[in-house]
Amino acid sequence: MVIFMPRQNVYLKQKTLDEIRNIVDERIAEGASTADANMSSVCSELLEVGLRITLQMKKREEEEERNGGLTDDELFRQRLLEECMKSRMASQYILSYMFDLTEIKEDSRKNYHDLISKFREEIKETMQTVFPDKEK
Repeated sequence: MVIFMPRQNVYLKQKTLDEIRNIVDERIAEGASTADANMSSVCSELLEVGLRITLQMKKREEEEERNGGLTDDELFRQRLLEECMKSRMASQYILSYMFDLTEIKEDSRKNYHDLISKFREEIKETMQTVFPDKEK
């Protein structure tokens, strides 16, 4: 299978050319053959990387334009945080209203402060399981 690779003439700044030559020399010093480490292959590799970066930046700009300045990932995180905060506030209000009821206040079997302590302990255990402390 023959891959056709068209030849292009490109003008480079001297500093860029020197850096490319340094990369070629480093690769040869690391044991690469001259067929693998030459000006053509290194320049092609750098152009491909630059092209991927340019396309990724364009994609990010399109996402930000579509999402009011946020990438898709940032928009997802923002919405997730909003929903978590809404759930937390709703739970707090429900518990607050529940424990304000006279029947519940007078029932000594369930203590609001004990329940909160139990919640905190369970959350701490779950967080420790998911995000264990790294050994120092």
